Amino acid sequence: MKRLLIIMVLSTCFFTLSAQSIVLTGKQTVDKKNRKPELTCTPVKITKTMKISEVEGNCKGFWIQKGSITTNKFTNLEDAIGTLLKPGTYYVYPYLKEGKTKADVNVTIILLNGS
Repeated sequence: MKRLLIIMVLSTCFFTLSAQSIVLTGKQTVDKKNRKPELTCTPVKITKTMKISEVEGNCKGFWIQKGSITTNKFTNLEDAIGTLLKPGTYYVYPYLKEGKTKADVNVTIILLNGS
């Protein structure tokens, strides 16, 4: 019984912690024939102000859109860390590196302390 209780508590803690972070993922590819770029991102809706805590990607920077409006542009991935995102629906898209036809970016956002 104690084991079951410990497992339940640990599972609840893990779920709570993982629910406080979200990863925004964006991709850009260019069709080699017609050189037309294609952007893909699953939008994320946040209801509280969140902070960018980590950025990873194979890109030359990225931009963030809130709805259809570009809110932030970064040419250095690390520069985004600490940026606050207010409630809304967000998209993220990577800039291509020179000579490349594919790029991706993953932006982790976390709840602010006390949110």
